[in-house]
Amino acid sequence: MKKLFIALLILTLFLSGCGSETSEDSRSKIQTTQISDTAKNNSENIDAPHINQHIPQLITYNGNHVSAWVNQFLFVENGDLKESYDGDKSYIKLSYAKDNAIKTIDLTSYALKYDLINGIDYITASSSGKYIVLEFSQDVPISVIVDTDTNKSNILWYDESKKESMMRISFNPNNEDEFAFLPSVEVNGPNGSHFLKLYEIKTHKINTVGEISEKDITMQNSLIQWDKNTINVISLDRSKVFTFTY
Repeated sequence: MKKLFIALLILTLFLSGCGSETSEDSRSKIQTTQISDTAKNNSENIDAPHINQHIPQLITYNGNHVSAWVNQFLFVENGDLKESYDGDKSYIKLSYAKDNAIKTIDLTSYALKYDLINGIDYITASSSGKYIVLEFSQDVPISVIVDTDTNKSNILWYDESKKESMMRISFNPNNEDEFAFLPSVEVNGPNGSHFLKLYEIKTHKINTVGEISEKDITMQNSLIQWDKNTINVISLDRSKVFTFTY
């Protein structure tokens, strides 16, 4: 009964989500609820295995050329992710509709390997839908890129040796092989500084666009937007906007 209820709930939410439109200018907005920054701390106080109720079980994204949705259902115990409990398994699955076909890819292994108990909270895609990027919500977020032509995925490492990923990724609307990002290790701004960078997918080249020198500000859940000749980084509360020429 539980599985049937969850399936019906996800189907209902997905159908309602598909009815809305998301422009390319606001493609980084997703239909989800805010995840508590203290989700892991709260779950650590509960010994018995339980479903992590701090994460949305469905997230949707609607672009001009691709629609995507994530179904996620995670068990935690003592603040750690459990692979399964009582016959049910934790899972994170991305499905997307492109070129009149629907594909699915299982991303659960990333969550299990890096204990990503907060699941995914951010989805974006390139202009034609060739690439989909998903961000796992953590103290130091981890982003995964999916190539929709091959249905294969990889973590977007900024420094793999230190397990530092990229976050708040925003694709260049005129070049889908390039995106802007912030290094996830700088989520809280070491020494009060953050650096906006560009990444070229084909060459793996990283360039620094500029520095955000602002003390006591976090870049987690910030928003990166492209204009004609500038890139804007907007803080979560929208009180700060940092503009760079590229």
